[in-house]
Amino acid sequence: MSYFASGFKDVDHTNAIQKFVQCLKLQQSLAFYKYYKQKTFDLLQLVEGATVLEVGCGTGEDAIALAKWVGNTGKVIAVDRSQAMLDQAIANAKNLNLPIEFVCADAHDLPFADDTFDGARVDRTLQHIANPERAIGEMVRVLHPGGYLVAMEPDWETFTIDSENHPITRKLLNFWCDSFPAPWVGRSLRRNFHQAGLINIQVSPETLVITQFELADQVFDLAQTAHQAKEIGIVSPQEAQEWLEELNQRDQSQEFFSSFTAFIVSGKKPVI
Repeated sequence: MSYFASGFKDVDHTNAIQKFVQCLKLQQSLAFYKYYKQKTFDLLQLVEGATVLEVGCGTGEDAIALAKWVGNTGKVIAVDRSQAMLDQAIANAKNLNLPIEFVCADAHDLPFADDTFDGARVDRTLQHIANPERAIGEMVRVLHPGGYLVAMEPDWETFTIDSENHPITRKLLNFWCDSFPAPWVGRSLRRNFHQAGLINIQVSPETLVITQFELADQVFDLAQTAHQAKEIGIVSPQEAQEWLEELNQRDQSQEFFSSFTAFIVSGKKPVI
């Protein structure tokens, strides 16, 4: 299924891998994503020569950035469960001569020894994982005492679309939200970090606003949301069509509005 909300959990078995790749490339190009990614890099408090874990590396751009951060004496281990994504990441890193190793692995069961990494990072991956608490526990396990774990995850209950049709909008946004394996993970991160034994936990909300329908559709899969909801009877074909037509009309009059809020959370593994 080529639906962003549910398809990222198993990209290799979708029928449109390039759609997911293009979505990630688009996000990488947007100022909001560049800003928050830099913030997560800073929170890792890495020094040259550090070894860092990137969980859910996707097409590899963030792993490449981290490798430049830690230098030739450091190391980045970039993990993804999708071989198709890893193939893209390997191609993107080819000939860059950076200290990156790409590993196909499940975040629920990381193939690394305890206390291996100086820092660990996960970015919009836990929303696609059935048991994010277990993945967080695994990242904490492989983190050196004194090292930082940094996560950036959305809370899809915060997703907004400006529409006059409140009942249909509510139905469609709830459908989008509930299609994710872990749609509320953003609000749970602080608790998950605390339960995993981390200290010095910091939380920072980050809100993305998009005021062009075409861009919002590319990021939030709006037309596909209406289609999927129509197919299973959550909305009627007429309601789905009218909703999309209204959003297009708002776009044409420069009145379209959408937003969502995600949370950057960092925590330190205590030194015992």
